[in-house]
Amino acid sequence: MSAHPSEQSRQPGERTSPAIDTRHKQQGEGGRTERSGPRRALGIALIVLLALAAPAVALLSQSGNGATHRTSAAALKYGGIPSWIPKSKVRVGRLVHASAAHPWLAIQGDTVAVKLSQGRVTATAVGPQVPEEGKFPVPATTACTFTVTFTAASGVVPLSPRAFTLIDETGHLHTARVTASGGGPMPTRVLPGQTVSLNLHAVLPTGNGRLAWSPNGHEQIVSWDFDVEID
Repeated sequence: MSAHPSEQSRQPGERTSPAIDTRHKQQGEGGRTERSGPRRALGIALIVLLALAAPAVALLSQSGNGATHRTSAAALKYGGIPSWIPKSKVRVGRLVHASAAHPWLAIQGDTVAVKLSQGRVTATAVGPQVPEEGKFPVPATTACTFTVTFTAASGVVPLSPRAFTLIDETGHLHTARVTASGGGPMPTRVLPGQTVSLNLHAVLPTGNGRLAWSPNGHEQIVSWDFDVEID
């Protein structure tokens, strides 16, 4: 009986692997190669996409920074307050106190609690109001109107036109014509629970000045700074 050709070529002691093992190995390697192809293509596509997107992101970032810088510059140019300027510590709408022992210089618009020998009262002065602004050339003097309001009185507080004095920035004294705010003669006193508003009329030079109130007729217990502006 003749031997199979493969058996004739085999040397004594030589071991052979079955053909099915070789085929399985080749099929496994081919499957990994086929699966790795799409993954590699996807990775390359992502790298290309990121490379294309990077310049666009950088351009948008620079554009945003430029817009912020232009906004900040515009704010400083058109009325923005620089951060290095100290902020005012004076409260708006504050209540301050004045007496003969401690006179007070207030800002027009401040409410002052005034202590008097006959009681207490709060006083507020606003103004001046001028008939027209924007005149050119600026006049040397102009008609001014101030409003002084008294309220929250405890006791009877006397009122007199001679108790009000207007002082301009050069130190000259000016008398005022005093009337009730609603028209008519000036009240002579403020009663408890009553509110009295007075109008003071005077012709004043342009510039700074003070409106002083001397309830006892000779001591200025409270005064308010003001500014006459025409331009």
